[in-house]
Amino acid sequence: MRYKNFLYFFLFVVFVACETGTKEEEPNELKKEINEKYNFERLWSTNAFKSLPIGKINIASDKENIFIFDSKGEIRTFSNNGKRIWNKKINEDISTGITLGFNKLLLSSSDGEVFCLSKKTGEIIWQYSSSGEILSPPATNGDIVAIQNIDGRVTAVDLDTGDFRWDYRSVIPNLTLRGTSEPSFYEGFLYVGFANGNLAKIEPRSGVTQWEIPITTSKETSEIGRIVDIDGNFVFSSGIAFVATFQGDIAALDTRSGRFIWKEKSSTANDLLSSRGKIILIDEKDQVLAYSQNSGNLDWFNKDFYLRNLTSPNKLKSLVIFGDYQGFVHALDISQGEQVARQRTSRSKIISISIRDENILTLDEKGKLSLFTLQ
Repeated sequence: MRYKNFLYFFLFVVFVACETGTKEEEPNELKKEINEKYNFERLWSTNAFKSLPIGKINIASDKENIFIFDSKGEIRTFSNNGKRIWNKKINEDISTGITLGFNKLLLSSSDGEVFCLSKKTGEIIWQYSSSGEILSPPATNGDIVAIQNIDGRVTAVDLDTGDFRWDYRSVIPNLTLRGTSEPSFYEGFLYVGFANGNLAKIEPRSGVTQWEIPITTSKETSEIGRIVDIDGNFVFSSGIAFVATFQGDIAALDTRSGRFIWKEKSSTANDLLSSRGKIILIDEKDQVLAYSQNSGNLDWFNKDFYLRNLTSPNKLKSLVIFGDYQGFVHALDISQGEQVARQRTSRSKIISISIRDENILTLDEKGKLSLFTLQ
């Protein structure tokens, strides 16, 4: 994913490669033949935007509408058949969104402005100025909006009015990935992952912290080696939180106590996926792994997509869906990790995928929004 890359690491890799004379690794070529059991069928495509935002992009949708935005502050709504319904122009550089909840749309700008818009008309309901740059979409539980800045601060504002409620700050290192995970609500509590590798559980009305647990504590001596950000979204199932860090671990925690149930070495800046008793992880080298939710044992491992710059995984029925840097969308059987469908949907990199009912929404880096069904 684009937002997981960061300048210092890139320069470090280039420097080491130049010094050692090592050849840069190449992405895997796709297999010529797969056991194709399904076909992607395009229903429609439309040009949603021209200017790519710098933060994480969620394709928001409900039963009637699809919502998308660009970095120049243009918010657009499309119908089920790809027809444009309304446009709204905000005079800000929008960095991340869209969160859809309780008939409201939430977006954030590169300089820390948060906007709440009407889902029906796009009119601005309120605007809030936070402490700094925001690269992950805000989250809401119907009472508060939780906003995470890249400086390690989490702020809660009232969903209806945008009034300040509380804030909380975790101490983060000087060198981190460029991005943050999205705050997440589960069973009445707010969970936030930080660039120091910690996961916090917060009571959302009061802002009182129940616990803050380090998922990974690095023993590396270099600053780059100590980067252990929680950048991808975490998932929940049956009172267990599953969370992963970059250059660290994937872990299962009891949400009540914060006690570890299991922990395994892994590294990712992508979102996790929970489905059918498995936790699906796409690691930093774009290898797809499936862990048992109960034990943490590795159920299967697929390295066919090595360095293909995959999106985060999504689920559709018994399938894992993701896109790659050449515009291909792939489907794996979740039981064994076997490739069962593949379609080149774009000539540009796929940057975001969303499952809508039983259809698949894809967005490429040139701003083309497409809807597919899987037959």
